[in-house]
Formats: sequence, structure tokens, C-alpha cells
Amino acid sequence: MTTPLPSAMDLPFDEHLRFTPADDATHPPGPSRDWTETTWWSFNVPERALAGWLYVQMRPNLGTASGGAFVYDASACLPWELPYFGFTRFQAIPDDLDLRDAVFPNGVSVRCVEPGMRYQLGYQFRDHSDFTADLQFVGIIPPVPHLQGAPPFTGSTHFDQPGRVTGTLNLLGDRIDVDCIAVRDRSWGRRPEHLGLTPRLSYAFGSASDGDAFLAFCAPDEPDGDVEHLTSGYLFRHNQVRRLMSGTRRTTRDPATGGVDRIEFRGTDSDGRTIDVVGEARSRMFLPGHGVTINTLVEWSGDGLRSWGEDQDVWSAAGFASRIRRARQ
Repeated sequence: MTTPLPSAMDLPFDEHLRFTPADDATHPPGPSRDWTETTWWSFNVPERALAGWLYVQMRPNLGTASGGAFVYDASACLPWELPYFGFTRFQAIPDDLDLRDAVFPNGVSVRCVEPGMRYQLGYQFRDHSDFTADLQFVGIIPPVPHLQGAPPFTGSTHFDQPGRVTGTLNLLGDRIDVDCIAVRDRSWGRRPEHLGLTPRLSYAFGSASDGDAFLAFCAPDEPDGDVEHLTSGYLFRHNQVRRLMSGTRRTTRDPATGGVDRIEFRGTDSDGRTIDVVGEARSRMFLPGHGVTINTLVEWSGDGLRSWGEDQDVWSAAGFASRIRRARQ
């Protein structure tokens, strides 16, 4: 029996911002060539400092889908040294694609079991056996809408959702059980590619085993500053979801790589509830593209929250290179 998504009364967001069962499917693309739709799923195995993604980015006006799977741990952070790095570009979008039950050429599969709340996930790239995944995602709360017009999704729709991820991975012959709290997201709209010194952003979340969770998008006042301020986010506590209204993030970096080493985040939600947490990096990976995303598995503590989560530290390639050059001088 399918459970309907909770009504608009259960979350403090207007009806037009709500995720609906129709949003599990693909959306009619706008006219721009860079119109993009994504489906992203994270997972982690804290006792091994191991984490990863299943990810697909579709550009229907170009007819292409990119993405695949990444797995990282404390053994390495560069793509070619990770336990698994499987990213493809320019794969064809499957004919008659239904994102509620889809298998992509890059190996990712997604099947909606209960709209907006429960999904079956898989990964199998052709007949390769170095990495496969069989996972289930069950939402803790319904998808939370990103604040409209806030960076970085100023021209698109974006939802985040914490949930419990269970199942198994097979990594280089090693069977690994997964039972964690992680986040998935969905977005659709324009996503232009930039090569210059474009604005930075960070995307951090933490979710405790008892269900409390937070997520915060932040941006710095200066291009390579390590003090950032909230642009959008939420706090889920005592069975209530509220928008974060303000927040400050301070980042300490690993001098060897420039990656995030420690995060201090303080924020306040629309009910005046506060969050004050510290995150310590346990492993990280660098993902290349038109920019650089430094993805970090984070252990959070403080404010009654003891949890694991993730941080995405997003730079333009030119901006990160400039920072590294200055640091070396």
C-alpha cells in the first residue's frame, strides 16, 4: 500500500513548493541547452571512513546523461586513486525514460517504491565487478525545498531529503554492509557551466541516528575566504522541520591538499532554535569537472548532535588553483 506524501500542513512550506509524486518523474525541459535534471544519492560506512555517491545528470535538450558512482575512504583523495571512480559523460538518455523506474547506461538504477519516500537503488556498470551496489533509501522526512532564488540554485528547483540507507556494496571483492543516515537530492532547471572565478559555495549536512538532522548551503564573503554565511538550509529537530534563517560557517583546511579539515557551524531557524556543531573530516575525494568539488565525510558533534554527514566544497577550477598557488608561496 502506498502512503501519500504528508500534507502541506506538516511542513512550513507553501503548497507550490511541495514535492509531489509527479516530481519523481522527469520534468518538461525548458528551452535552454543547459537545462539539466539530476538525481543524487549519498551513502556512508562510518566505521570504515568510507562514503560514496550514485549520481546522474541529464541534459535532455542535448540528449546526454553523465554520472555514475564514486567511492572514497581515507586511503586516497584523488580520482585516479579512489577505491572506485566510475564517471561517464555523453551517454545517451534512455528512450522513453521514466525516472520512477530507470536504468542508465552509466550503471545507476533508480526505482520509486513509495513516491517521495522510498526507493530501490543499484549500480552495475556493464559486466564490471569491481564495484556494485544494492541499496534502499527510506526518507526520514519528505523532501525539503531549497529556498527559491538563493544561491546556488537561482535558476532551478532543488530538493534535499535525509533518509536511512541500507543494503550492500561489493567493492573490489569485498562485501560491505550499509546502514546509515544520508541525504539524496533532486533538481531540475538551468545549470550553466562556468570556467572563470565564479562564486563559491558549500553544502554540508549531518543526520543523527535518532532522526535529528540539518543541512546548510553557505557562501563566502570573499572568493577564497574561510568564513561563510548561510544562503539556504533546514533544521529537523523534535519531529519539526524549520528553515534555517541565518548561519555562519568557519572552515579550517588541510594544508597538504587544501581540502576541508574542520567545520564550525552555528545557525538559527525560523522558530529561534539554534544549532552549534563542529565537523571533523574523516576522508575526502576531489571530483573534477568544469569546477572542483571537494567532497568530505564528516563526523559531527556538539549541540546534542553526534552524527555523520558530508560536506561539498565547490570551487571553480581557476579559483581553487589560485588559492593553492597563494598557499604554496
